[in-house]
Amino acid sequence: MKIIVLAFTLLAVVFDAVSQNGNAGTLNAQARGALSQTSGNLKIQGLQQPVTVLRDKWGVAHIYAQNQHDLFFAQGLVAAQDRLFQMELWKRAGQGRLAEVLGPSAVERDRYARLLRYRGDLKAEYSSYAPDAFEILQAFTDGINAYIRDSHTLPIEFKMAGFAPEAWRPEDCLSRMAAFSVTANATAELRNAAMLAALGPEKSRLLLRPDPDTQLDPVAGVDMSWLSADLLKGMIGGDARIEFPVDHSSIGSNNWTISGNHTASGKPLLANDPHRVIAVPSLRYIVHLVAPGWDVIGSGEPALPGVSIGHNRNIAWGLTIFPVDQQDLYLEELAPSDSMQYKSGDHWEKFRTEQTTINIKGGPPQNLTLKFTGHGPVLWEDNTHHHALALR
Repeated sequence: MKIIVLAFTLLAVVFDAVSQNGNAGTLNAQARGALSQTSGNLKIQGLQQPVTVLRDKWGVAHIYAQNQHDLFFAQGLVAAQDRLFQMELWKRAGQGRLAEVLGPSAVERDRYARLLRYRGDLKAEYSSYAPDAFEILQAFTDGINAYIRDSHTLPIEFKMAGFAPEAWRPEDCLSRMAAFSVTANATAELRNAAMLAALGPEKSRLLLRPDPDTQLDPVAGVDMSWLSADLLKGMIGGDARIEFPVDHSSIGSNNWTISGNHTASGKPLLANDPHRVIAVPSLRYIVHLVAPGWDVIGSGEPALPGVSIGHNRNIAWGLTIFPVDQQDLYLEELAPSDSMQYKSGDHWEKFRTEQTTINIKGGPPQNLTLKFTGHGPVLWEDNTHHHALALR
């Protein structure tokens, strides 16, 4: 059992919650009583060597470890100290298990998440990121679990919401619902198809301005007039967007680099606008990671290890959303005499199906049949008009 040394320069918590009974003082006391230990020593099972965590005046954790395993173990533990309730909801959004804690309103979100769940070779998936990706994710989630296991006072949100956090696994970090909210051009495809049906190819081309410019060629004889982006309105990513009354036409997503020939310091500058959701708590989580082979500071997301936007001693990097075609919707034709079949080439083929049960807070569980075509999961279907949409 090794030690994490914790030092904290400044801690400021405001819990401004006033109920109708006026018990703001009680909630304030409960919230403060549930705060994590951020100074002194913690004896944590799972570390290989001692780790030091320094908190600066903004609350950012600077983690100093003697090996890579302990670095990411400590990052998981520290992130859980600060954001465990947010992380638990993020994980459940990816697992399709929000209805268990939020009730019937989350059933549709859960259905989509279960349809999009990764079903491939996990070993190959991990190795596609890096040779040691699984080891990093294992250490990170072990750190989260260590906090859950050893914490005597979990965040007050769990008490107020009436449930407890569950153990994490490396695959919980591979949330496809989080990825959908970043790419999400499936809904744009529906909107574009509806435009094409209403205005025709030439006017739609002028409005859509495809790059490179090309002639639009809708499939002859296919009625797309019934398509609408509203068909997938329940498909919400792990970070629900907050809308503000602004002119969205002026919003963009950008990365900019400026040569050192044009800066006072003579060094290049990087400006990064990743164009992600504004939320409380923040989607971003800032951390400093130091270990042999590692010295990096910047922001990621609390439920993921490492730093996705930041710098090390040599380079800085950012990320942005680029409008490439990363999702395809397929219009499937259903058999009029059997809704469990769809047209594949010149013949009818049965859906591949999976049975799943969604447990619902405050209500009975729902048993659902998830359907899949050769193109992917079936997100929407209309048995009256014999249509379905599958996502690839």
